[in-house]
Amino acid sequence: MELAQYIYSTTCTELMTSEKAVLISVKSIQVCEQLGLTGRVFSTLTHALAITEGPLDIVDRYYQAIACDNLVATALLQTKQIVKTRDFEDYSVWLDIGRPFGPHPHVHQMTPQSLVSAMPSNPSARLRIMVDALFDDGRLVA
Repeated sequence: MELAQYIYSTTCTELMTSEKAVLISVKSIQVCEQLGLTGRVFSTLTHALAITEGPLDIVDRYYQAIACDNLVATALLQTKQIVKTRDFEDYSVWLDIGRPFGPHPHVHQMTPQSLVSAMPSNPSARLRIMVDALFDDGRLVA
């Protein structure tokens, strides 16, 4: 079984709301835990950067489902690679949606400070480069 890591960015349609962002994040975590996927999602109401890891066929089907979602305007697969080990031990979502939201063990407020705790202690070079390229002062940028 090949282990894959996809790094992709998405833009959301105008249908995305802060309430939907939290609900979708919780559902995403449930699905990824059931499928054995690990990774991170960093999201605002308009853009997201996702890193998804797991068996190649499952990661690919999960990415295709995201790309076809009616709340996703565009999905761009930044990198797709076969990896020997995962960068992440679990799957979590980090949101910057302009308002506080209820606690959940795997859905967190994204702030400049929390980005550090969201990343693995020793990320791959490719992951580090992608995150550095798409964040400015710890904030996801378009």
